Amino acid sequence: MASSVAETGSKIELIVEKFVSALNVISAVWLLSIALLILADVTGREAFGAPILGTNEIVTNSVLSILLLQLPLSILHRNSLRTTILFDKVGVRGRSIIDAISYSIAALLFLAIAVGSWPNMIEAWEILEQEGSGIITIPVYPIRSLVVFVGATGFIVCLLLIYNSLTRLEIYQDD
Repeated sequence: MASSVAETGSKIELIVEKFVSALNVISAVWLLSIALLILADVTGREAFGAPILGTNEIVTNSVLSILLLQLPLSILHRNSLRTTILFDKVGVRGRSIIDAISYSIAALLFLAIAVGSWPNMIEAWEILEQEGSGIITIPVYPIRSLVVFVGATGFIVCLLLIYNSLTRLEIYQDD
């Protein structure tokens, strides 16, 4: 029975890892696209006096999206900043408890982001919210949906990390 639970946990972890890795790849492609757009805009502006309309709006909305898409993988790989004053002074079980508490707080934060952003996302879809002025407007409702989606994804990643921190003490042996 214990081995089937461990196998299920490993399968879930693999699925989550692949999913958040795919989000990270999407963000990398998006970032490259934005860099090329900025290059084309600056080149068009300086060389031909013809900037690409809407570049500011696209870049503004893309920065948050790129960050949000990279966040779950960063958390899953435990690549966030931490102070280790207390962490280094406690044993393996203490480290796992500190991490479980930290991931619980993060899970609540991500859940609050998802739940709190839900009404704004619904309203944005209902009115097909746009940003920009003049010639170009950029739809904002996909970005609002992304905030809710990443909030939910971050919540799931944190739940996985809480489970791992409490059940897989071997991850703290090398810390």
